[in-house]
Amino acid sequence: MNLSRKIMLLAILAFQSNTNAETYSQGETLTIDKPVAESINLEFSNASDLEPKIGKFEVLSSVLMSNTNGERWATVTLKNQSSHQRLLDREHIIAIFANGEKRNPIQAKHKISGDEETTIIINFGESKFPILRVSIRN
Repeated sequence: MNLSRKIMLLAILAFQSNTNAETYSQGETLTIDKPVAESINLEFSNASDLEPKIGKFEVLSSVLMSNTNGERWATVTLKNQSSHQRLLDREHIIAIFANGEKRNPIQAKHKISGDEETTIIINFGESKFPILRVSIRN
């Protein structure tokens, strides 16, 4: 199975199993946005000073999604780098949009066991600009 099919399957499975998906507006289908290479340096001159809260988390992968209503979502696989359980909240995560805006998700609160990897779906609200990257600071 090629990488793009694996990513799509992962996104579908995670979306179906995550409780955050209940906040998704019924009837409007999400599509996967074209990925942006991690090696691209993003330095917006008008970027806000918003930075993620420091935590013990690492983003292993992300799949960015949107719909025609402008809703922006991300399916993110995270690893708790601590050996102890940690609480991931909305201040640990930011999305960087194509216009340079940085934004925390609408809601995110997950208990993640020590050394656990988990996939969650995160809603970043509406924007006419796509998400370029999801970031966490450790």
